[in-house]
Amino acid sequence: MDTSISNLKELEDIDLYGKVHGVFEKSFQNHEIVFSPNSKSEIIQDPKSKMTFELKVVDGLGKRPHNRPVQPDATDSAVTKEKIESVKANNPFAKPEPHLVIIGDLLGKYRLIMNKYPNVEDHFLLVTKEFVQQDSLLQPIELQMIHTILKNLNGSKELKEQDTKFFAFFNSGPESGYSQFHKHIQFMKLPPHFPVYQTRLTSNADFFIPNEINVNKHPLVNKSASFKHGILKIKEEFKDEDERETILAVLYMFLIRRILNTFNEKGIDREKVSYNFVMMDDWMMTVPRRHAKYQDVWQNSLGYMGLFSARDEEVRQKMLDLGFSKILEECGFPIEEDEEKITYNEYSY
Repeated sequence: MDTSISNLKELEDIDLYGKVHGVFEKSFQNHEIVFSPNSKSEIIQDPKSKMTFELKVVDGLGKRPHNRPVQPDATDSAVTKEKIESVKANNPFAKPEPHLVIIGDLLGKYRLIMNKYPNVEDHFLLVTKEFVQQDSLLQPIELQMIHTILKNLNGSKELKEQDTKFFAFFNSGPESGYSQFHKHIQFMKLPPHFPVYQTRLTSNADFFIPNEINVNKHPLVNKSASFKHGILKIKEEFKDEDERETILAVLYMFLIRRILNTFNEKGIDREKVSYNFVMMDDWMMTVPRRHAKYQDVWQNSLGYMGLFSARDEEVRQKMLDLGFSKILEECGFPIEEDEEKITYNEYSY
């Protein structure tokens, strides 16, 4: 029988990692997911960007179905009613396979399901029950659920014993690298001991509400990175759920306004607006995207966490030849010399 969670307190208290890992293990043993546990990975340090990268081959990448209304770099990027109906007719999230369901009813409108083509073990998704477009904004309750899930998982003894943490990511817009147009947020574990540059930046910063006028209240930036981005620290403790709802929404929408202003300044059509959103329980980040791929190397949010997955050895070698920083720069926008000081007109978009 499906687990039902009716409120955030229940989601906070449930043994979520036990449920996630239980579904993963059973699905893997029954050959109901496409996963190769012995995928070899290598850790590579980039002295220029001061980022750590993981590179590995993931067999399931080449087998994942793509269900999108428009293709990246398409001349006609309009999402028409006919295109949406075609997507809905081939939607794997509308009626997920029962053995992949972790929580069948989450706050009435959502589900947690296992990724059938996981990058790593325990890779799962938060999906809407009804069809919602992937390029819609994250809602306040969705941000609250993401934060609650991350706090729950990363506070578990199992994750501490594994010396790893979960992060969440959301690919939005035609050039963001998503494969499914039904709204979904993904949750993945980091490699053990993996250094996270966003945590390095935010751990030495105080929490603040961002402000365009005050450069000291601008998003944090890894100035050695090759790509435009913005990182905001999340408050460690909230006095109540109303405060958490408000602060998470304020942080997210500030970053979204910056995404919109970036596209506006570049003169790029609104239909092309694309970004990656990445979040852990103590920070959130957005990356504006201009291309889903560079020289046929696809990229979504994972690259901006330092995680590169190739579908085969040929693509793996191409990633090494091109260079991780170059791929991220070309798929995003080049970081500017005074990135942390750039002030946008909050109302110009």
